[in-house]
Amino acid sequence: MKFSLHSLHGGVKNIDEVHRRAVRAEELGYDGIFLGESHLNSIDSFQTLASCAMITKRLLRGIAVTNMVFRHPTVIAGAAASLNEISQGRAIMGIGTGDGPVYSQGLKAMPMKDFEAGIKLIRQLVRGDAATFPTGKVGIGFKINKPAPIFVSAEGPKGLQLAGRAADGVILGTGFDLKVYDWAKQKIREGANQAERKENEIAIIAAGMLCVRDDGNEARRIVRNRIANRAHHNFRFTLETVPPEELDGIKKFMAGFDVMKPMEERVDPDLVNDYLVHRFSIAGNPKECLERIEELQAAGVEHLMLTPARKVYAETVEAFAKNLIPRFR
Repeated sequence: MKFSLHSLHGGVKNIDEVHRRAVRAEELGYDGIFLGESHLNSIDSFQTLASCAMITKRLLRGIAVTNMVFRHPTVIAGAAASLNEISQGRAIMGIGTGDGPVYSQGLKAMPMKDFEAGIKLIRQLVRGDAATFPTGKVGIGFKINKPAPIFVSAEGPKGLQLAGRAADGVILGTGFDLKVYDWAKQKIREGANQAERKENEIAIIAAGMLCVRDDGNEARRIVRNRIANRAHHNFRFTLETVPPEELDGIKKFMAGFDVMKPMEERVDPDLVNDYLVHRFSIAGNPKECLERIEELQAAGVEHLMLTPARKVYAETVEAFAKNLIPRFR
């Protein structure tokens, strides 16, 4: 089982603190660090990861995620190849259709047809192959020693099928519910079959929130606000993964969510019910967290991308490394 930290620069306004977090993550035994790209709200993720590559030796490093609304596919391809060269083959590029930062500027997420074409173009370029443009053939002009894997961030059926057809992997934001995980794998498999690919060609990173406290109830209380954005992103695409008995609560949650508000204020915390907390987080005391991860591992999950709650970031990172990582080594 691999464990990566997400949102290393969340809430941090200076690069020195990000560097300290990256170095500490490597010291504690984490396998990777991933940065989201919150346009204008945080230090640029690409530049940050490049600088982290110079002060760490082992960590995977990835973008989770950027989008093609703000960045042209050729720009992403060049950045992915460059980051992979700088980090000596340890880069992963995660790409989504566009979320909060896109909407906050009055723009729209990229249509699926254009998104799939962009993913295929990026993969082609990072593999060192030239692509055809109106001016002729154009490719990346420096040697590609190892292609950077291109992951799609997906939650809905169309996005998962697209990932199966066109990507190297999926950053799976559907949470840690095993029934939903099996559903997502089936959609990825359908897409892979459509493109005559093998299912095992598409890697899966399961993503969600993390909070480890001696008091499990306190841990679950802490993650409620941060789960809201992740859950809303999921249920914009489909409600078919929601159990019938939970559907009414999810509809109330969706109706009460305002994407234009600051992250921590987008929904009344009372609408973030226990089902959402359980599905989208590993939160509890060390024993409870261990049981969740063992359950996921038994189901075939091989890589977890974990977002610590901002207000207890350092404590969570240390507690997880102390109490849980050694159990899976």
